[in-house]
Amino acid sequence: MNRGFSRRREDYYARLSEADMARQGDYDGRGNLSEKMLSAWCKFFIEICQDQVSFMTQMLDLDSLKHRLAGLIYVRSQQQSESLYRAEAVLPLHHILAVGPLNRGDFVQMTGLGTRTGRKVLSKLIGDGLLKSDTVKGPVRIGFPLDALYVLFPNLYPEAATTVMDVC
Repeated sequence: MNRGFSRRREDYYARLSEADMARQGDYDGRGNLSEKMLSAWCKFFIEICQDQVSFMTQMLDLDSLKHRLAGLIYVRSQQQSESLYRAEAVLPLHHILAVGPLNRGDFVQMTGLGTRTGRKVLSKLIGDGLLKSDTVKGPVRIGFPLDALYVLFPNLYPEAATTVMDVC
């Protein structure tokens, strides 16, 4: 909702202010405030809700999210020399995204890489926050590091793309 309100800030404040207007005549509700303006606020709110549900439905579509995930892996593989970001990691990452946590051995096996390389890739993804785990040997689940949000969820938080991030 915050995203929707911030995109239509002036309308938001205008409708909010109007919702507190005094009643306009005998046919505008029973209390002290205008029922007509409260109704306009409710319609505006529902419009914002519909817009944001539609936006998030597009953002969470698994097929398009898989393409954005592949794009992130590709971009990161090009940014670093001798990168451990490999295209083979996209399938198990997408699987975790769609199904849920996965054992580390299964993740390595799904990459199709050798055991040593697969473990290095897994370790890199955990270190960079694309994967999370509660224990050193526990299953891994998807993570959404801040520096990846502009690729994975474009236009979700456009201000983040212009913010300088301090990556440790």
